[in-house]
Amino acid sequence: MDDRELNSIRDIGRQMLSNAAFSGLDHAERVRQIAEDISQREGADLDILRVAALLHDIGVPINKERHYEIGALLAQGILLQFGFTEDEIEPIAHAIEAHSRYGGPDPQTLEGWILQDADAVEYVGATGLARAIVRGLESGAYSGDLSELPALIDGLIERVDGTLYTERGQALVRDRIAYLRAFQERLKAEIEGKS
Repeated sequence: MDDRELNSIRDIGRQMLSNAAFSGLDHAERVRQIAEDISQREGADLDILRVAALLHDIGVPINKERHYEIGALLAQGILLQFGFTEDEIEPIAHAIEAHSRYGGPDPQTLEGWILQDADAVEYVGATGLARAIVRGLESGAYSGDLSELPALIDGLIERVDGTLYTERGQALVRDRIAYLRAFQERLKAEIEGKS
């Protein structure tokens, strides 16, 4: 896949995700970068991963709860318009449908495992916490009261810890969880007036 084609897919992702406050193209680009990092050690098909990462959340603006299913269907139509064959589309659509830890099928391919891992890595750490705050404020699950933030951090960690398929994904998550734990301790100390 050439850069021009990938940039055109990126532009479609940007348009489709323009109203997704916490799952926009910036998130998709970080997932792509993480997927590329993991893939360097796993040997996956980078073309599949790059396209799947850029389009993995395009269903979010339509239906957050079933975005993985809707995103896979939308991606199939987009890729057909780009001249992809059914054989090229199927692994991309599968990775998109299987990327979510909240539903959809379990990933059955290396690319599916890596995309789910990359999305999980992006779910924690500094960027993950920032996205969780926005997501929580938007849904009403987080009021903005800082005393609730340690529990929100615990929830992030619990949803991801121990769920990754690849060794590199596990290592990246461990690093980000360590950051979150250190931040959480500092936050608690400041809230209690001890720092």
